[in-house]
Amino acid sequence: MIWNVQGAGNKLAAIKELVRINDPTMLALVETHLSGEQAQKVCDRIGFSGQTRVDAQGFSGGIWLFWKNDEIEVTVLDNHSRHITVEIARRGEEPWVFSAIYANPDLTLRKDLWREMENLKNSINGPWLLGGDFNDTLHMSERSGAGGSEMIRRCQEFSSWADDMQLIDLACSGPEHT
Repeated sequence: MIWNVQGAGNKLAAIKELVRINDPTMLALVETHLSGEQAQKVCDRIGFSGQTRVDAQGFSGGIWLFWKNDEIEVTVLDNHSRHITVEIARRGEEPWVFSAIYANPDLTLRKDLWREMENLKNSINGPWLLGGDFNDTLHMSERSGAGGSEMIRRCQEFSSWADDMQLIDLACSGPEHT
């Protein structure tokens, strides 16, 4: 389960309710806007036995991963300001790789993340799932409001990158344009 916590009223209560209803083995939260001791206090109250995080920088970003140690083994492969990449193994099954993403709204910094993902891809053998907030869309139909030539160019560029990476869009469930 991946959830962008931006704009949630009572964030901790909302997160705990999502966990109660969905009972995920792993939970990724992006754009948490928290860091340091305050972030750790919230993380400790969410109730998972395993966790790692990248703190927000100022009020931007933040990525938190939680998992149930009794169900999966998680090994952190890369911990960066814009992604956390882990290997996940369930007992008796082949491991796979997951990257929780929070891309910077700044295009130059987003492209830095894209290059880092390209480099990371070369070191991954087997299944790899990327999820989170890419701060871009593959298609104009995924955007709300008018989109000029700049937005069309951005969609084409991101779509081209995703194609080059051989990524498959698994789509989103829930409200559009979140």
